[in-house]
Amino acid sequence: MTGSRAPGVDPSISPEDVGLVWIDARHAVIVRWDDEPVLEWIESGVPPQRKAVGSVRRGPARPSGGGRVGGHGTEGRHREQMNRYFSEVADRLADLDHVEVIGRGQPHEQFASLLGRLADKTPDPLTVTTESLDRRPSERQLAARLRRLTGQSLPRRTTGPYRPEPPATEASGRVRPPRPEDLPNQKPRHLPDREAIDEEVEMLLAGDEPMW
Repeated sequence: MTGSRAPGVDPSISPEDVGLVWIDARHAVIVRWDDEPVLEWIESGVPPQRKAVGSVRRGPARPSGGGRVGGHGTEGRHREQMNRYFSEVADRLADLDHVEVIGRGQPHEQFASLLGRLADKTPDPLTVTTESLDRRPSERQLAARLRRLTGQSLPRRTTGPYRPEPPATEASGRVRPPRPEDLPNQKPRHLPDREAIDEEVEMLLAGDEPMW
């Protein structure tokens, strides 16, 4: 089922040329369209950055303290590792025409800036949009978000295991009043809480109104 695309996505772009990436300092999740959302995980391999702590000596010769700064060069190595990580992720997105970058903190903004600079150096058009989120979405939420970007909405549910049957009618065509034996058990099926929440979010995001 094809629906309306998210604002900012050119409707002439094929769904296969639209991508979504969640990225932070630990890993990235790339979501592509291949008849359905397909997820790819990339681990950064970058250790957490540690602040440099020096060994401070005080005395008559060093009244204000001093000494070699322990961990000197750590920030430079961390930056180099992050650049290699960003480059690897960007290489996986090189064939797309529209990429939405989501995340929290600075990494996703830095990565989006990198994609923009790379796009300026190539003749192929690339549109990059960004959005900050408080926490990483689940895989189902990421899939639902890509569906909205590509306009490949899920069909709305019209039947269900506990939806009542059409009312019975009499020979005259009038609706027959329900009898006790006609009333089915209308309790909904039980789902685990997390699964129910994820399913509801995906169905909501499949609608026409943007939920992000």
